[in-house]
This record gives sequence, C-alpha cells and structure tokens, in this order.
Amino acid sequence: MATYVVGDVQGCYQSLKALLSACQFRPGIDTLIFAGDLIARGPDSLSVMQWVLDHTDSVSAVLGNHDLHFLSVASDLKPVKARDRTEALLESSELDAVLDWYRRCPLTIDLPELDACVVHAGIWPGWDRPTWTDAIDHVHGRLRAESWQTHLGAMYGNTPAHPDQITSDDDAARFVINAATRMRFVKTTDLSLELTCKESPTEGPEGMIAWMDADTRTPIDRQIFFGHWATLNGHRRNHQVYALDTGCVYGGLLSMVRIDDRFGITVDCVDALD
Repeated sequence: MATYVVGDVQGCYQSLKALLSACQFRPGIDTLIFAGDLIARGPDSLSVMQWVLDHTDSVSAVLGNHDLHFLSVASDLKPVKARDRTEALLESSELDAVLDWYRRCPLTIDLPELDACVVHAGIWPGWDRPTWTDAIDHVHGRLRAESWQTHLGAMYGNTPAHPDQITSDDDAARFVINAATRMRFVKTTDLSLELTCKESPTEGPEGMIAWMDADTRTPIDRQIFFGHWATLNGHRRNHQVYALDTGCVYGGLLSMVRIDDRFGITVDCVDALD
C-alpha cells in the first residue's frame, strides 16, 4: 500500500493516465492525493473528474485556485472563460456529483504518520501548523454550509494581505484561501502576500521573496508538498518543502511523489495542447 501526491493535472487526462501507469497505481490499495488544480486549461477536465468519481475510495485532493474558481463558475458567480476549457464538465450530467465532491475537499491534508502536509500553494510563513489548521477549519465550515455559494462570492480579491488587516469573517477566509491557493511571494519586511507575480523566485519583485525562503518563516513540523508554481518547475525539494507543479499543462512534465519513501515519478505531457 502506497500513498502518492500528484502535482497540477489541470485537465491533462492522458498525462494523468500515463503517470498512473508509470507508478503502477492500484485502486482500492494505494492512495492518491491531488495537490489541487485537477481541472482547467488542459483539454479534458471532464475525463479527469470522471476518473476521480470512479475512484473516490482511493482518491482525495486539496483545493486549488482553479478548483475554487470552477465552483464559482458552476454557481453562476463568475462567467465561463473559454481558456479554462471546462464547458464539457459544466454541461455534464455528473456536474452535481463533481460539485459535491469538491465541496468536501479541504485546503490542507495533514499526514502526520508520513511527516507530510499537502496544500496547493503553500502555508503562510507567519503561522505554525496549529494556527494554520485553526484558520482553514473556518474556511471548510463556510464551504460546507448551506450558504456556501454566498461564501464563495466573498473569496475574490487580493486583500487583506496580512492577518493584522483582517476585520471580518470574509477577510479571514479570503486571506487563508489566497495563502493556500494563490501565494507565491511575500514581502521580506512583514510577510504580506504578493499575489500578482508568477515568475520564478530569481525573477521576483524587489522586496519580495518566495514564501518558503522567508528568513522569518515559522517552521512547520511537517514537510510541505505543494503545486501551483509552474515556473518553479519542481526546484524546491528539501526536508521542509517539495514542489510538484512541473508545468504539464504548458507541455512540461506531470510529477508525483510516493510519500512513503519520497520517491519521485514524472512523465512527459502527452496531451494535445493548443
């Protein structure tokens, strides 16, 4: 029995199948955790989610920014974007099942027995893991409430950039969602979020630093497995963090790691990308 974490699939179903074949994944025996952004931008988000629904006994995921945005689009809170290529999924008879599955996905999956924590973008470097856990529990409750669509509508925006600026429940949820699903850089002075730059750490804005490199970062008592940052291209893998997004949807690689022994597996993108 093995536990795998896979980076951003983003609708690249053929690449996902190739990766599952490469690791000889055994449904019902092994466990697969998606590090967010299962869908959007790639050619076949519908097939990715059909596979997920067929293997819910073996599969879990943390929410990514594209996953949350899809929930908003499906709820008529945001317009469909042609570049997301999710029309087939939105029109599928399985849409309700997909939405229900996504609403039960957390922002973080903690695996203390494997010294691991899975999140899409990262854990804000000013908080330790217990503080982070308390904060994300607030978001989980909002997404699972009857008023979940109203809460989704309040998640958009780049502020507050720091916990000291939080003045409402909406602010608190938005800050945590932004950190967990969108964060790349933070200010070197106070760790405020910078959410506009998508470049590699060496090309980041002046006065900013990659969240995992912040000198004042509070150590997390788990190795953090994350995706989201395609321009990082997997070039942060040490005892504290393990980057998994290697740009499959841009024609790069699709990557996973077997957490049990930290063995990495990659396949070339084999999807037909526009």
